[in-house]
Amino acid sequence: MFKKTIKYSLIFLLTLGVLLGLLVLVAKIPQSSIKENVKASAEYYCDTGLFVREIEGVNGSTIDHYADSILVAIAYQYDESKPLTSVMWSSYYFTSEYNENVNLLMAVENDQEANQQYLRYWHGSNVVVRPLLTLCSVKGIYVINAVIIGVLVVILIAMLVLKKAYVPAVAVGIGCVATQVWFVPGTFEYTWNFIIMLIMSIVGVSLGYKDKWSQVGALFLVGGMVTNYLDFLSTETITLTIPLLLLLWIRDKNSCDKERKDICTFTLKNVALWSVSYVGMWLSKWIIAAIVLGENTLPYVTGHVAERIGGDVGLNTFECIRAALARNIRCLFPFEYGVTGVLIGVGLFVFALYIGYVHYGKKEDKKYIFVYVLVGVVPYIRYIVLHNHAYLHYFFTYRAQLATVIAVVFILELLTDRRWLAGGRKGRKKRA
Repeated sequence: MFKKTIKYSLIFLLTLGVLLGLLVLVAKIPQSSIKENVKASAEYYCDTGLFVREIEGVNGSTIDHYADSILVAIAYQYDESKPLTSVMWSSYYFTSEYNENVNLLMAVENDQEANQQYLRYWHGSNVVVRPLLTLCSVKGIYVINAVIIGVLVVILIAMLVLKKAYVPAVAVGIGCVATQVWFVPGTFEYTWNFIIMLIMSIVGVSLGYKDKWSQVGALFLVGGMVTNYLDFLSTETITLTIPLLLLLWIRDKNSCDKERKDICTFTLKNVALWSVSYVGMWLSKWIIAAIVLGENTLPYVTGHVAERIGGDVGLNTFECIRAALARNIRCLFPFEYGVTGVLIGVGLFVFALYIGYVHYGKKEDKKYIFVYVLVGVVPYIRYIVLHNHAYLHYFFTYRAQLATVIAVVFILELLTDRRWLAGGRKGRKKRA
């Protein structure tokens, strides 16, 4: 236990050093080298607006340029002469008179200096965005992200199919449709967690099939850190839940009896590693900022935490939680696509109940079902705890339910006698 603690501590510190070093390095890119593309990006944001609903009446299709505009504004204001300090403050130009898109354009056109700090997050995604702004505007970066996500999805599903893991492959496909993954690349805020999740899933599946279970812990530790570094609150839980679900399935189908039986220990260990590294990375920002800036950073953060947990949205706590849950569930495809969409969604739900009940195989592994249920409800626990955030930002937080969709498919596989696909009911009657 002591050796593992030392090992994970060293991995944490090494990863922290690398991530901080990368951010400082990109902050040294001259502002002049990104100015034209930042201006083009600001003009694009001003033309499109802060929030863009790609399909009328479908909230789940909303593209959020509000956070993206701030991210680009922070990238633009990094001071190459004081890279570490500017990375800690993460400041940008702000006025209450205009929105973030206009403020960004004004900052570029009028050479306005930063006047608003955004210290509480790492904004590590600027490690990607700032260098790319030397080559193209945000429109080009969105295209690059779309290609990356598309390729990673294909690689993951193809890998599962080649391993004859057809159920996980189908589950991932259904989950991507239910969470409308095709809208994800249109916003930086949505993109990073999906890329992290897909990379972690690909690496995790590879480790699982190679029986390298001892290396899985490091994957979740680094994954939790990178999640917090690139993007703090959006669909952060998918970088834990999706790789974990896939590894649980592989462990169930391809591991020895001892490995299958310690499933609860395996789950708790990796959840703990991801959670501790995620929170630890967030705390590290405050600690490093306090040391570098010589200031007490806690007041910059505590108010934000209180707002996300219980900010005032005009509803009491119970109503806010109920509305947050309803809003997030409603955004799943195809529920927002008119009466037809609702009927299809309800039909799929009834079909799932039907095959799970009528074709119940009575050979289920209760321990695995229990763990799948626990992982599947993680999004709803998150919605309840951060009900203010989930209520306001439901149009992207709903994608955390990708884990719920995959968990449901895995549970149905365990509950269902698959012989019904080939006339299993007759077969069971004969055996009876």
